[in-house]
Amino acid sequence: MRIVRVLAVAVVLALLGLLVWDMTHRGPGGIAAKVDKGQTVAAPALTLPRLGGGRPFDLAAYRGKVVVLNFWASWCVDCKLEAKTLHDAAARWSGKGVVLIGVDGTDLSSAARSYMTHYDVNYPVVRDNDGSKGRSWGVTGFPETFIVDKTGHVIPPHVNGPIPAATLNSAIEQALRS
Repeated sequence: MRIVRVLAVAVVLALLGLLVWDMTHRGPGGIAAKVDKGQTVAAPALTLPRLGGGRPFDLAAYRGKVVVLNFWASWCVDCKLEAKTLHDAAARWSGKGVVLIGVDGTDLSSAARSYMTHYDVNYPVVRDNDGSKGRSWGVTGFPETFIVDKTGHVIPPHVNGPIPAATLNSAIEQALRS
């Protein structure tokens, strides 16, 4: 009987190890996977409620502008590390055909508002309450940033993790030229 238990534990541990390996080695899906391969793809429809109410955000309404979509959460340490970069980019590119949109994933409204106040978020924030929109874009964690050009296409780079200021500004400049 003892050998059966040991074998059962070994099988469970092996399956658990296989699951962990699969989860850590699986790349992003959706839009992220294609952009990571250097492809430019049409941005899917994206309509989300604004944090605090008002007219919903509709990505299609921003054709003709470059849109930076940053998926974040208030509890995310890396999001806090990139907060100043996004704040500075929003200020730098304001009025130049560029819009930063924060996509808050799975936070309570109060946590999101506290984060926005603490980190002086100076751009619109929308809510992906259940994370489904982020998953359709291939978001696997926070933060993740996508650049949508003036024609409504998602262009490289897709950045999984804090986006460096130089990378963000270069991507915006490229999107403005396209």
